[in-house]
Amino acid sequence: MKIETLTNLISGELLNRPYISEVLFYTSDVEEVNRGSCFFAKKTADIAEAIKRGAYAIIVDKEVPILDKEIAWIKVDDFKKAIFNIFKYENLKNKIFLGDKITFEIIKNMNQDKRVVVLNEDEDLLRAINLSEKYIVTKETYFKEIFSNIEELKPKKLNLQKEGLFRMKFESFELHLPFVYAENFEKAYNFFDKNELKYTLEFEIERFKPVFVDALLREVKYGESSKVVIKGLKNDEIFFKELNYIVENTKHAKCVFINETTKELLNSPFNFAVCVDFDFEPKVIEEKGLFND
Repeated sequence: MKIETLTNLISGELLNRPYISEVLFYTSDVEEVNRGSCFFAKKTADIAEAIKRGAYAIIVDKEVPILDKEIAWIKVDDFKKAIFNIFKYENLKNKIFLGDKITFEIIKNMNQDKRVVVLNEDEDLLRAINLSEKYIVTKETYFKEIFSNIEELKPKKLNLQKEGLFRMKFESFELHLPFVYAENFEKAYNFFDKNELKYTLEFEIERFKPVFVDALLREVKYGESSKVVIKGLKNDEIFFKELNYIVENTKHAKCVFINETTKELLNSPFNFAVCVDFDFEPKVIEEKGLFND
């Protein structure tokens, strides 16, 4: 991209008259800088190294010394907005896949294809800018207001079977995913299968994650205890569906719901402790040494 186009696109201020005229690559990670890069200098201390590695443009959000007058120095008000403006410009014609938050998490953890970019943070936007062949996935619904080339992910009907509360079977493979997310998995699988992308079935997500614990709330191996803490649930638009699934499948068990105000219930008898907006960490009890009291 030409320096003049870049400066206008990100509403920047060109601080000098550079010798170079364009940039070829975008990054905010100094380790990725190479000849022709545009470097977003979120850490001022990284600028000298970026220049040494061959940066053609330095983007800053504050006044800094101009160390090399031959390359471009551009000042912006907001890194995030500047990066998104470049992403938008470069992807107006590229298809973007939209999924709900669970499908998004499943795709992120299934993915093994370098062409797939799951948009979580600024560096993901930059990676999408740099790739020529790419499959961009987002969970942000406001993208529909910006891009005309949005494709919402659709499920492909699969023969899935429930395996207890926390797992399901796909063909001969046991997925570490509760059956409540069956349709989400079908959407994720369809995305990879239809586009012939690399993926793994050996994955987990942090939501609805079981932690088997002993009487002292220490973690034990999967299935080795009758006490399970379910982590990662949020009181959001998905929770009611998850709650119905839990109630329907734990009718004959003692089930307690844990948040910041009810965390003492973890010390009471239970079979399932469902953490909602609460970050449970198993206890770690150090074994006493030979000379400890």
